[in-house]
Order: sequence, then structure tokens, then C-alpha cells
Amino acid sequence: MGWRLLFAIVTAVCASAKRRNVILWFFAGFLFEWVALIILFFLPKANSSRRPFNRGWGGDAHVHWDKKVSRSCPYCGGSVAFDDIPGNWTCPNCGQTFTYGTDGHVSRMQDDRLMPQIEWIVKLFAKLAKRDGVVSENEVRLVDQLVRQAFQPTKAQLQQIMNLFNEARYSTESVESIAQNLYASVRGRRDILVDTLSALLAIAAADGAIRPEEEQMIRTAAAIFGLENDYEAIKAQFFGRSSNTTSQSMDLDACYHLLGGQPEDTDQVIKKKYRQLIRDNHPDRLMSQGASEAAIKEANSKVAEIKHAYEQIMNARVH
Repeated sequence: MGWRLLFAIVTAVCASAKRRNVILWFFAGFLFEWVALIILFFLPKANSSRRPFNRGWGGDAHVHWDKKVSRSCPYCGGSVAFDDIPGNWTCPNCGQTFTYGTDGHVSRMQDDRLMPQIEWIVKLFAKLAKRDGVVSENEVRLVDQLVRQAFQPTKAQLQQIMNLFNEARYSTESVESIAQNLYASVRGRRDILVDTLSALLAIAAADGAIRPEEEQMIRTAAAIFGLENDYEAIKAQFFGRSSNTTSQSMDLDACYHLLGGQPEDTDQVIKKKYRQLIRDNHPDRLMSQGASEAAIKEANSKVAEIKHAYEQIMNARVH
């Protein structure tokens, strides 16, 4: 019995030196004596590349791993370095959590929650679409296209985005607050902010011309994004170097006639008539009354004409 115990202890010590299971080899040495030692002698040292070690002591100690890998984030495309451990990791660039699989590939988490920056961008889209008093069919179609192309949402996410868009149109949350939250959520990343500003201008261009109230909002967002000096260059991609559309303008007399106004009316009077016409012809009003799809499309066209006439009058008075 004494010799068996001695073999067991010696085998366990050798197993520890080779980073093998000490308890397992203790019993192997006890049962098989020198045979276990010979087998252990020819075994290579166990791989320790995944062995954790601590830096520091106490409650602030962190576990580190010897081996790290670098992958592209499946959300933003940025390079991310992390420990070579399958599981969930967070991208420091966009803040989104992704999954690192045992096969060495990264993928998006199967999670239908929206990223914070997507929520803020959708809210800006909604605020802009509603800025001139009515959300046109062209604007809704363009927002849907932008969302699908940029975010590639799941069906559940797309439904969340639609609900968020409808809620944000009537919320009391200010454009300034939304833009500031977006800026913070993307940590001031210029590429995301430029893309957002471009998308806003594209939505404004959906009806053929940018309205004063729309441009005021977009300029506000540009200032918060730190893109004041880039605004005109980005805008020129959608409206050219000048927003003057004289060649396509309606005759001013026709514009006044459409709005039911006169050239001698003040800006306040013209604006009041414009808003009343928008309310009277608003597609949402027809939808609530159960109007047909053809009637709603006709209302959209009518509203676009009213907006265009109002813009022509206001531009003529400025110049």
C-alpha cells in the first residue's frame, strides 16, 4: 500500500508539471504504479493558450486571456479585437452586441431590438416628414426605402420602425434633443452623421423642392452634428447649387389663385390660407373618413400643388 501511495504522489506531481489532471493521474499512479509514470512521461505538455490569468488582486482584478482575435463588426464594419472566446461581445465603435461563434465567425445577435442610433434617425425622419404640416406619400415611400437599405431590418424590427415613425410625428420631443442624442449615440462619427444629413435632404427633395421650414430643421441638425460648413455641398447633391427652380415654377398669379390669396396680402395672411388648405386636403383626414385609395392619391397630389404654390410665393417675396 505504501509503494502504491508513493507512485500516486509522484505521478500527481509529474501530471501537475505537464498541466494534466492531477487527481486523475493520482489514481492512475495508485492503480498502475510505474506504468502510469511511463505513459505520463511520453505525453506532451497540455496546451495552455486559453488559460486565464489575473492581473492585480482584490475586487478590481480582471480576467485576461492569452489569445486575442480581430474581426469586422457585422453591424458597422469596424475592426474589433477581443478575447478568443465564443460568446457575445460589444463593438466599441457602434456599441452593438454581436456573437462570436465556435467556428471563428461573427454574426449579428438574433435580437429584434433596435439600435439606439436607428431610433434617433427614424425620429428625425418623422419630424422632417411632418415639418411642413403633412406627410406625403412620396416621403413615406422614400423613408421606407432608406430604412430597408441602410438598416436591413428584420420583419419585427421593421414593424417597430413603422410604429416609432408614426409616434414621433406627433411627439413633443424637440428636433434639437433628438439630434443631440443621435450625435452622442454614434460618438460623433462623421460618416454616420453625413449619411443622416444626406438622408434628411433626400426626404425633403421627395416632393420636388425643399420648404423653408424643412431647411430650417435640417440646418439645425447640421449645426448640432458639426456639419455647418458641409451643408451647402451636401444639399447641392439634391437641389443643385441654387434652389431657384424658375424654369419649373408656376405662374405667380396661378399660385395666388390656388391659395385664394392676393399679391397685396401679408405673409401672415398667405401662410394662414396655406395652412387651412393643407388641413382641408390632408390625406390623413380622408383616411379617417374611409376614403378610397384613389381619393387619397388625389389628395396627395393636391397637397403637393399647394405646397409648391406656397413656396413659389414665399421665394418671390424673399428675392
